[in-house]
Amino acid sequence: MSTTGLGVLLGVGLLGRGRMGKVLEALIKTDFATQAQVTSIVGRDGSMESLAPSAVVIDFSLPEAVLSYVSTFKSRPNPPALIVASTGWKLDQRKELEAYSALAPVMISSNFSLGVLAMMDILKKASPMLEKLGYTPVISETHHRHKKDSPSGTALSLQRVIAPAGPGNVQTHSTRAGEVIGDHEVTFFGPADHLTFGHFAKDRAIFARGAIEAALWLAEKRASGTKGILGIDTFFSEKISV
Repeated sequence: MSTTGLGVLLGVGLLGRGRMGKVLEALIKTDFATQAQVTSIVGRDGSMESLAPSAVVIDFSLPEAVLSYVSTFKSRPNPPALIVASTGWKLDQRKELEAYSALAPVMISSNFSLGVLAMMDILKKASPMLEKLGYTPVISETHHRHKKDSPSGTALSLQRVIAPAGPGNVQTHSTRAGEVIGDHEVTFFGPADHLTFGHFAKDRAIFARGAIEAALWLAEKRASGTKGILGIDTFFSEKISV
């Protein structure tokens, strides 16, 4: 697939030089080498200006870094599309992303793993049925001891999928220990049985791969003039319908 229609490699900027930044760079240079190229990688105290040639920027950093990026480009015509994978966003900070989305498409997600997206799609359909049958959902999530936010962004997303009218009412348990990449389980407890849905990450590359695929999709939307906050569920629906 050509990302531009002209056989030109798509320029992808990376915000964050941590572990995920390195995985993203490696994947773009190997598995996505015929579709995209890295235009710039900006770490702490790096120049946001170097991201200007990018068609899309992928963030795996911190909200503060993304806000610095937004501040740099929010007054420019046709800035890069933006994939936001950082977590721990506050309501007032998200408003800055909404303002930026008036200029370029933005996708925000707590998890870009295609497996997690598949599980959420399944739960969206199964949860109403299980609720009618009297089952009670409980979320359990485990991450490495370095992770700061708790519950995880993915757990919060699962709450919203399972109980859109009252996500905070879904019992959720978080564990921070060892070097676990990310495990999420949703168990529906009945009076005499229970059903469990789970996703267990074994390699951080699954998050990077999903983010790159979403970035290629978002860049196409930008090229067609689309703006606004685009849901990752829309991207996933289009992907599985092909």
